[in-house]
Amino acid sequence: MSEIIAAIDESGANTLLDTAIALIPPQSKSGSGSLGPFVANYAVTATLVNGDVDLIPPDIIRIEDLRLNWNLSLNFGIDLSTILPDFCLPQVCVKIPCVGRVCTPRICIDWPTITVPVSFGDFVKATGDFRLVINLTGGQWVVEAEIVGVPNLQFGATSALLLAAIGAAVTPILLAIPFIGPFLAIAVDTILLAIGIAGVTGLLGPILTPFISGLRLPIYKQPQLFEVLPNESSIDLRVTITIDQIAAEVRSSDEDELVLLADISA
Repeated sequence: MSEIIAAIDESGANTLLDTAIALIPPQSKSGSGSLGPFVANYAVTATLVNGDVDLIPPDIIRIEDLRLNWNLSLNFGIDLSTILPDFCLPQVCVKIPCVGRVCTPRICIDWPTITVPVSFGDFVKATGDFRLVINLTGGQWVVEAEIVGVPNLQFGATSALLLAAIGAAVTPILLAIPFIGPFLAIAVDTILLAIGIAGVTGLLGPILTPFISGLRLPIYKQPQLFEVLPNESSIDLRVTITIDQIAAEVRSSDEDELVLLADISA
């Protein structure tokens, strides 16, 4: 039988994980992705917010509606060559006496890529199952809850408005292009409309999933060696205790509890 047993119920586990998640600083990453035919370079910052804890024997901590608030800075690139046909000036050749055949150079217009900055923010929710993991690292026992698998992300309702935000940022820039601006604006808006919410989740999913997949939440940390102070008497010497083993589990009796068990020796 273990010498030390500590237990908390679901309410206490909720408070414990609230604190653990609140101590995780905002996370950032950058990279590139695609939104339909368009390219997008991004920088995103995300912050976790705890959901509701459900303890499931023998070793699962389920967090329902685990929330990730995110803010995205997007450089949205439109390659005009995907919209406008290639255009080249015809080559003209003439024969010049004593010189021979002379031709003008073939000149083609290389349509540029227009980059538009867009900022947007929303949240996603996920239900994640965490399994208890225990390690002895650097003389400390560490108990963590590690997420199992990759949870399905539930996007906030306003995530679909990302396309509208891109359209609102792109349209004035395209309209300012002489002669062809209105045509470009209509073409891009039509493409964005066709991309739809599936395209938005296709862009945001790979960006946001890594913030949750592989997530570890700290549950408990304790040095393997620690001193036990005497209760009252000044005669009793301090005793150094060694934690030989720590186990963690979820038990169910009249209520589910998260239980830590420790074997110790003097």
